[in-house]
Amino acid sequence: MDLREILQKHKESFKNKLTESLSQKHSMPIDEVIKQFGNNIDTLVTSKYLQMEQVVDDICAAQKPVVLNIRRDRQREDECKICESNEPNIRAMDELYGSAISIFEISEDSAAGALYHVLFQGAPDEDKKLPLTAVIHKCDVKRVWAGKAVDTSVYSGLIRKILA
Repeated sequence: MDLREILQKHKESFKNKLTESLSQKHSMPIDEVIKQFGNNIDTLVTSKYLQMEQVVDDICAAQKPVVLNIRRDRQREDECKICESNEPNIRAMDELYGSAISIFEISEDSAAGALYHVLFQGAPDEDKKLPLTAVIHKCDVKRVWAGKAVDTSVYSGLIRKILA
């Protein structure tokens, strides 16, 4: 799964839903909505996805495997127990592979944190829990996990295959 394609499809879906919503709200055909509100829709979509696109570009530019960790902000008082229980596994990966991998940590509260919903689309709401972790290499999403701590050996198995 190409991360840029996943993001682009999500962006197009959001734009289409927004356009359809405006069409219904204003009782207008979609082509008329695009004619009257197209620039505003494009501006909104561009601003909503800008930081996610920047992060995706950085992840895709990495020549080494990336461990993406989207978690609750460390500064929040309401701690995510699953995020905290996965933290030693992420640190172990850093210690085990060092400069052979890149670790991207994103706070769910940041604009780029919406990447969680891009990677975990279509799942029932009760399955949408933090953290979301993924192993990505050269823009190819190898595996995504959400709502659970992932054992270091699982991450490591994927990373060893990539580095081989």
